[in-house]
Amino acid sequence: MSIIGKVGRKSPKVRALNLSIHLVLILGAVTMVYPFLLMISSSVKSNVDSTRLNLIPAYLHKDEVLFQKYMESRYNEESSRLADNHAGAWLAFSEVELPQLPNPAVHQDWQEFIKLNPQGVYDYYAAEHYGRGVYPLNQRRLRKILREENKNDLTVFNQKYNTGAQNWEQIVVEEKEILGRNYVSRPDGYLGRFRSFKEGLEERHRNYVNLDGAFVQMELIPRFGGDLAAFNDSTGLNLNSWQEVVLSETCPASGHPLREPWLHYAREVLNIHHISLEESADVAFQAMLRQKYANIEMLNSTWHSSYQAFNEVRVPKTIPDSGAMVEDLTWFVENMAAPEHLHIRNIGNQFREFLKSKYGTIEKLQAAWKCGYPSLEKVKLPGSLPNQNLRQAASWQDFARGPGINWLELLPAAQTEWVQWLKIRFPGPDGSLDLAAFNRFHGSSHSSEEDLFPSPNLPRTEPQAALWKEFVLTQADGRHFRFHPGKELDAAWLAFLRSSFGDAETLNREWGLIPQDFDSVPLPLHQVEYHIFKEHKSQIRKEFLTRNYAMVLDQMFNDARSLRNTLIYTLLSILLAVSFNPLAAYALSRFKPRLSYQIIMLFMLTMAFPAMVMGIPNFLLLKRLNLLNTFWALVLPAAADGYFIFLLKGFFDSLPRELYESASLDGAGEFRLFWQFTLYLSKPILAVIALGAFNAAYRNFLFAFIVCQDQSMWTLMVHIYELMQRASLSVGYAALVIAAIPTLAVFVFFQNIIIKGIVVPMEK
Repeated sequence: MSIIGKVGRKSPKVRALNLSIHLVLILGAVTMVYPFLLMISSSVKSNVDSTRLNLIPAYLHKDEVLFQKYMESRYNEESSRLADNHAGAWLAFSEVELPQLPNPAVHQDWQEFIKLNPQGVYDYYAAEHYGRGVYPLNQRRLRKILREENKNDLTVFNQKYNTGAQNWEQIVVEEKEILGRNYVSRPDGYLGRFRSFKEGLEERHRNYVNLDGAFVQMELIPRFGGDLAAFNDSTGLNLNSWQEVVLSETCPASGHPLREPWLHYAREVLNIHHISLEESADVAFQAMLRQKYANIEMLNSTWHSSYQAFNEVRVPKTIPDSGAMVEDLTWFVENMAAPEHLHIRNIGNQFREFLKSKYGTIEKLQAAWKCGYPSLEKVKLPGSLPNQNLRQAASWQDFARGPGINWLELLPAAQTEWVQWLKIRFPGPDGSLDLAAFNRFHGSSHSSEEDLFPSPNLPRTEPQAALWKEFVLTQADGRHFRFHPGKELDAAWLAFLRSSFGDAETLNREWGLIPQDFDSVPLPLHQVEYHIFKEHKSQIRKEFLTRNYAMVLDQMFNDARSLRNTLIYTLLSILLAVSFNPLAAYALSRFKPRLSYQIIMLFMLTMAFPAMVMGIPNFLLLKRLNLLNTFWALVLPAAADGYFIFLLKGFFDSLPRELYESASLDGAGEFRLFWQFTLYLSKPILAVIALGAFNAAYRNFLFAFIVCQDQSMWTLMVHIYELMQRASLSVGYAALVIAAIPTLAVFVFFQNIIIKGIVVPMEK
């Protein structure tokens, strides 16, 4: 029945009221639906984009964001590994950019090189095999293989590999620092099984290490604070980016600026499996062994070898994973090996030799790889200071302080520089700022230095514009500059490039985008990663859409006790709710005791207090009755509900008394009156009671957590809470979305009953 009749709808005031009501209802719906949609959006994100609050995840329509997520997963969420492979480029996955000049020929050469020069387990990480609070693709694949091999029996797995895992989720390998001196890839046991899994990975799941970048990150950047210009001044080198540093195979000559860091890296830092020795080191190695071992028999016993004399021992060409030989060789490298004896096995040098043998001349490589920009029109203006190329950064700042100043934006981070510069421009006593002089000049009324911020854009009026320009030209740090794309800005950038370089060939040469010899070709991991990403983009996007939900479902179904417990708990709650409450309400309605009004008021008073007010008394009572960690502890405290009894009594009172009198005259007993007449006529309200009991039991968390602390008795909500303690935030959202499905389904399929639950009490 409509609240507003047909006649009333013709009135303008009633129509306005009707419209207002609907607008309020729509607004209320939005305030409920929006957070739920936001939770769904967050449930398919990861750490790199979890702070971006948008209803549609950006990676669904932006390749750059998807590439950032892919790189985060590929590097197993280890930003230090990213910094090693891309030295001086990015420190966080949110900074990763798509390559400016992608070329499939680079990736094809890399694939050809890897096929001809297969690398060992010390040369690459297993991509997507570890994550913080999430199960990446290869971790799930390995766990699935182990379950199949051991017939899903954890006991068999523990006996086979001599482990003590309590559940399958504990079977995790976090592979770190494979370039470190202490890293060992074990060939036996569970780690040996991971090693064989790693060796069987497809090429796209192999994340090769860049020794050039690792050397820069470990030795050079800490020494110079990441300042490439300072490095160039100190060493006399004229590098354009950190990625131009090449870790040579042999020790640099005396006097070379990289000799000392090269020796330190080889002797103290790099994994011994990347180091080899010249045959000329045999004599020194034999002398060291003679000094350590009393006789050849002791050496043979320790090494498990069969040498006849020390002079038969040679520096090993193939180094075992571990053992006494490796320890002796490591000590020799660290303490006795001459610099000219040391060699570093660098995949970058191997790749450069491959390119040299394939192309012959650097000009052929340049033509095949199409190095540099084909035209100036293809050179896009970066929105912020490019930090990977010194010369490009210099050109960018020249444009920002010159033709681009009209479009330049200053970030609030420039405030410190602004205030310091104003102290020089408007000096006060003791090096402070003469705020009054600044206000007079600037036409402002600032009362504190904390209020002083540079204008984000070029001011329209003088003298503010002149002061702002002077600051930008003389003091401001280019890292605080920003540009937003626009046609006029792009035209000004193109005109600047033409006036500065003339053509693309000159620009490519000045910016160092074209390698001049094979020794200066950097390892093209950025290109390789991008083309893997491009080739498998749809699979990568699907992985991120389903990964968090796959982890939650894996947790729920592989430890299905929480689902079973929740099902039993809700069924028992419904059964008791539709059994005890109708009995109490029927007695009050049918027999009308003298204190029925007071009893109803007592029932209603229970609604005035939060449920957890009774938490401690209920817990103590259940503990005394020895019912903790049982289903009785869950269902008995809520078996009778004051509101349900009140609701049922009101409904029973509305039933016609003549019906009971007629049935009694025909010989019906009290139980038959209750069972066949009262309950049969009360189906709508009983359905409402059942839904209320289901909802209360299903969402019960705190009380269930208190009275059932035994893991075997956890309900779904407690299990989700435990999962959220060790899972990432996005996985927690995915768990909540899945947990919301049953209640959403109940609402969708039982709307009529829910509406009756609202209407019936109002009518009574």
